[in-house]
Amino acid sequence: MSRPDWDDRPELDTPENVELNLTSLIDVVLVLLIVFMVSAGVYVESGRADAGTQVELQLPSGSSVTDQPPKSEMVVQINADGLLFQNGAATEWRSMTKELADRLGREPDLQVRVEADERLSYSKVMETILELQSLGVRNIGLGTRSQQP
Repeated sequence: MSRPDWDDRPELDTPENVELNLTSLIDVVLVLLIVFMVSAGVYVESGRADAGTQVELQLPSGSSVTDQPPKSEMVVQINADGLLFQNGAATEWRSMTKELADRLGREPDLQVRVEADERLSYSKVMETILELQSLGVRNIGLGTRSQQP
């Protein structure tokens, strides 16, 4: 192998050969600018959506006026400690689900009213409602305190 002769190459640092091509650099900068503009718009929109979910809500107490009382009703109460009561008597899920299944067989339009202490977490109330739905209850109401006139 022979060594290349470095002296045969033309000089590269002569003023005639120094040339800077800015076209590629400008293309890259413009593409980056477009990417940042699009991603900033998406970021701002997601910030607006998150702002709506961070609103503190104080759910109102309610009153409902019904013309007809329900044909058959069962009241499920949950206190602040998460203890379960059925029509005012302490109970457990197993015994309540057994009675509920029996009543649903006899009374398919059974209404179950869930009354939960306001200090109880929302997720616990939702768990209760989902459990009732999985047992076949289709008519579930939420109990509220009546408004004072």
